[in-house]
Amino acid sequence: MALDPIIRLRQMALMAAVESAAGTFVLPAAADALEVGNVTITPTEGEEVEYDIVRPHFGANESVLVTRYRKMAFRVGLAGVGMAGSLPGYAKLLRGCGMAATNTPAPDPDPHTLFAPVDDAFESLSLYAVVGRNVYKMPGAAGNVKLEGNARQLPWLNFEFTGAWTPVETVGAMPATAPDFQLPLGVNQANTRVKLGAKHWPCNAFSIDLGNTVTKQDLTEVDNTEITARASTGSITIRNTLASVHDWDALIGAKLAFELVHGQGATNTLTVAAPRAQIGKPTFGEQDGVQMVTLPLKFIPSPAGNDELTLRV
Repeated sequence: MALDPIIRLRQMALMAAVESAAGTFVLPAAADALEVGNVTITPTEGEEVEYDIVRPHFGANESVLVTRYRKMAFRVGLAGVGMAGSLPGYAKLLRGCGMAATNTPAPDPDPHTLFAPVDDAFESLSLYAVVGRNVYKMPGAAGNVKLEGNARQLPWLNFEFTGAWTPVETVGAMPATAPDFQLPLGVNQANTRVKLGAKHWPCNAFSIDLGNTVTKQDLTEVDNTEITARASTGSITIRNTLASVHDWDALIGAKLAFELVHGQGATNTLTVAAPRAQIGKPTFGEQDGVQMVTLPLKFIPSPAGNDELTLRV
């Protein structure tokens, strides 16, 4: 008896394209391929309602799936670009998370791309995942991103997207891919600087959560995914010092400028800046026999709005 084909998980390709009309699927090209890891595809997500009836005997009631959608989560290495002023490979992913990309290309004397949050005119993505020749399409995708880094490890952008459900398809061969990503550099003394207030701190770990609320709406006449709110937060874990030098308890509630710079050279470097990082309640830990303090941060916008943090590449 012939066995059914198996799915080899090392045969996987993910692609993303920005949609011109939200929810209308765009087939990504080879250049839209992503370099990702820790991939989780939830092929069917949704709400089930039990058909709650009585009967003469014990037994389970049937359930009805009343809304259906799809989720995809993965991580991308946090790195810069190969050529000054070019867009990083993860640019479209950040756009799908409610960030606008303002590109200043060469020959400008300061070529770069600046990503900043928006609260209107959101862009949606078409995600295309091929796993062992099974194809999972997800149009109308919107998501959230979390940046994480630990000393002596690689830094990552962790994405989670929600979008429309479509039937699974099968292709005859894996798609051609041509991703344009840079190799991330390790988090260490040579590559990374973390600044809070006026001082650079010896840092063991950092995280930044854009904090989008992503809502799947399934109503009469409406079946889409929306970003409906944002509250950006983060944390840093640094070496503690004498209270006479820095009393973190006394700084609870204070708003200080925060800056994270990671990378090397003119192109493979990026900067995360938050001008008003509010310090929360500190907690203690240990690293190599040295006391560490973790400071929770809330990134507060100005009255103008949409300026609580930026990412410059």
